[in-house]
Amino acid sequence: MQNTELIRRAEELWRRSEDRSIVTYTNFLTPTEQHVLAGLPRLRPSLHLFGGLDDAERRVAFFLPDYLTPDSFDVSEYLTAFHVRCRFGAPGHRDVLGSLLGLGLARWSVGDIYTSGEEAWFFCLPSVAGLIAAELTKIGRNGAQVQEISLGQVPVPERQHEEISFTVSGARLDAIVAGTFNLSRANAVELIEAGAVQLNYAVCEKISVPVVPGDVFSLRGHGKACLRELGGKTRKDRTRVVVERYR
Repeated sequence: MQNTELIRRAEELWRRSEDRSIVTYTNFLTPTEQHVLAGLPRLRPSLHLFGGLDDAERRVAFFLPDYLTPDSFDVSEYLTAFHVRCRFGAPGHRDVLGSLLGLGLARWSVGDIYTSGEEAWFFCLPSVAGLIAAELTKIGRNGAQVQEISLGQVPVPERQHEEISFTVSGARLDAIVAGTFNLSRANAVELIEAGAVQLNYAVCEKISVPVVPGDVFSLRGHGKACLRELGGKTRKDRTRVVVERYR
C-alpha cells in the first residue's frame, strides 16, 4: 500500500470513528506502514496499534472512540488466533505463510506467525477465520490439525538479542550503523547511500541524520537493532552508545 493511499484510508477510518463513535480498523500493517500512521499527530489520540501480542511486528491500526481506551478495549472481537500442529513435520514461518496464501488469502489478512517444533501459532482477521478453519488441512506436505484459540493462548515467543556497547564521535546514522554491525565508517556510508539501511522502517540515505534512543534501524543482509542508550562522554570526548541487536 502506497503511503498516500494508506494515509487517505486511515483518515477516512479516523473520521468515521469520530463521527459515529465506533471502533474502526485497518488490515494488518507492516512496521513501515505503522510508523507512517504513528507519525501523524492528528491521528495519534485515537490510534491504537495491536497485533495479538504486545511486541507483534504486524499490527492492525484501531481508531477508538472517546469512550474507549486501549486498556478497556476488547481486541478479541477484532482479531482471531489459531494453533496448528503437524505431527510429522516441523513447519517454518515460510511453510505456514505459504499454505495460508495458497488458500487465496491476502498477506494483509494474516498477522505474525510463530513456530516451534511441530507447532505453529498465528493471528488473522476474523473475516478469514472460517476459511482457515475449514480449508487449512496441510502445512507444506504434512497434514495439520488446526484449532481456533483465544489470543491469550498464544505463547509469547522468546526474543533473542545481544547488547552491544561502543563509542562514537557523534550519534549519526553512519557511525551507529558502523558500530552496530562491525563495519568501517566508509563501508557504512557506502551502504547507506546505496539504500541498504532503514531507519524507523523507512529507507534512509542520509548518512548524517541523528539517531536517538528508541530508534530502530536495519541493514539489509545484517539484521535489525534498536538504539537503547546514549551515555556520557569519554575522556576523548566520544559518546557512549548501547544498542540492542536482534538475532
